[in-house]
Amino acid sequence: MKTRSKTFVAAMMLAAVPALAAHAQYPDRPIKLVVPHGPGGVADTVSRIFADALARELKQPVIVENKAGASTMIGAEYVAKAAPDGYTLLMASVTTLSINPSLYPNITYDPKRDFAPVSMVAALPFYLMASPTLGVKNVKELVALAKSRPGQLNYSSPGSGTSPHLVGALFASMTGVDTLHVPYKSTASAEVDLNAGRIHFAFTGSGMAPIRSGRVVGLGVTSGERLASMPELPTLKEQGLDLEATVWNGVVAPAGTSPEIVRKLADALARIARSPDIKEKVQAHGGIAVGNTPAEFKRLIDTEAARWEKVIKEASITVQ
Repeated sequence: MKTRSKTFVAAMMLAAVPALAAHAQYPDRPIKLVVPHGPGGVADTVSRIFADALARELKQPVIVENKAGASTMIGAEYVAKAAPDGYTLLMASVTTLSINPSLYPNITYDPKRDFAPVSMVAALPFYLMASPTLGVKNVKELVALAKSRPGQLNYSSPGSGTSPHLVGALFASMTGVDTLHVPYKSTASAEVDLNAGRIHFAFTGSGMAPIRSGRVVGLGVTSGERLASMPELPTLKEQGLDLEATVWNGVVAPAGTSPEIVRKLADALARIARSPDIKEKVQAHGGIAVGNTPAEFKRLIDTEAARWEKVIKEASITVQ
């Protein structure tokens, strides 16, 4: 019996050798990073910054593939169904992992079941911007004006259920103002109406350029601290409103990807996020480079899911 037992253990150890060797050699071919947004936006740009750096770290090409549409769900579903071998990854966002499950009853993927969190890579705070025609210069003035004109001030977003919409709803709830949400098809078209005064204010992740140009008035930023790229803009917290929120992006792999591969990717992304060069590049687009562990990223996903589910229910937000 002892001999058979020893033979069985030896056989099991030999069977594990190829799998261990495969993990040790990972990656030995190009990796695909799926970005569930269209090319040219901030999310796409940040994804490419990290993809290029990851390719250098892993010494294999990291190919960015844009699969936009359906509030990031097309790209997410594609990666959820991919082989869990570390060669197809998703640059997910707060929308993908923490907002969509509460908005779409027929969502085609389950963030908890279908993905293995790897690492958060970047956080982009929201800029609170107002039309120059509104005549306000800070958060206190905006709130006072909104309370004096209940139901008359409006704010824009690039669509119902998007993160700028939810932050606007959270702002209204926290300040007790009655405002009207106006959804647009894109951030650019909403900004045109903001400049013209047809839209009164907005939360956006790409406010640096319009604020600096003077096309809009920057009232504050939703980060925990002032941004190094725009230190003159105060946080909302500094102005008495404890509202902190970001559009964050992070890498996930298909569920079932080996812990060894997940750990190797997470370690590489953490090193990249600490690099002064990467920090500077992300900062130039109004963001903050972040690298955390798979466990830390999972906690963030769960915490944010609970937070935005509450906002969605309280504001009765629905999507078509």
